[in-house]
Amino acid sequence: MRDIKRINAHNAIMRWAVKKVYRMIGNAYWKIFGGFAISLVWFALGLFLILSVFGLALGIKCIRIGLFVFRPFGKQSVVVFDRPMSDALWAVTFGVPLGLLAVAGALTSLLGLVTAPLFLQWIKVARASVFPFSTYIR
Repeated sequence: MRDIKRINAHNAIMRWAVKKVYRMIGNAYWKIFGGFAISLVWFALGLFLILSVFGLALGIKCIRIGLFVFRPFGKQSVVVFDRPMSDALWAVTFGVPLGLLAVAGALTSLLGLVTAPLFLQWIKVARASVFPFSTYIR
């Protein structure tokens, strides 16, 4: 019985370590193939909005989404439409261009066999780009 518990604990640690390594490799791969550039766009937009008079809350949200975009592997984004007016205003101003940029990245990632695994990450980013106020990141 003792050996089984020790083996189960060892297996759990190994699964955790393998997941951690895959996340690190995936995030490094993501940054090389476009993730770094789009996260810089989010950070620049966030800083611009923070410096404006009315955009402090928007800027902070942009910085949070930028951190998510910087390392999307291993994170889930759940969209719960609880702020439809904020998301509609965002979609009209900044959301559609950022979402189209992410969709273009997703379609571009499908062109190469090496970059195909990034497709789902680009879709996650596109969803967060259009609906940032209803996106919750875990």
